[in-house]
Amino acid sequence: MGYKQVRTSDLSGQDLKDDEIVTVVVKGHPIVTDNKVFDTTEDELAPLKTVSGLVELEIRNAAGSTRSVYVTAAELAKVIPDEKLQGFDSTRGRRSGYRPGNGNGN
Repeated sequence: MGYKQVRTSDLSGQDLKDDEIVTVVVKGHPIVTDNKVFDTTEDELAPLKTVSGLVELEIRNAAGSTRSVYVTAAELAKVIPDEKLQGFDSTRGRRSGYRPGNGNGN
């Protein structure tokens, strides 16, 4: 005797073939606190209206709170030209002009 494991769509309950399974991770949804995951197919996702060219901005204020917002690359370019953006520091390594020391710049 053997056992057969069948994956089903979390949306429709239909059996899924191994080559049609799509796993979706939902991040940053306003009504759920944790990321959520579900299995489905591309066909079941087809009705979603998607937006391309989004840029995630993580905004950290002086009080220490952080929030993420999403804008289109075109909207960001209206405020920060692409040439200027390319010249900003990377998140890797030290910021330009930073010198380790005792806090007074020496």
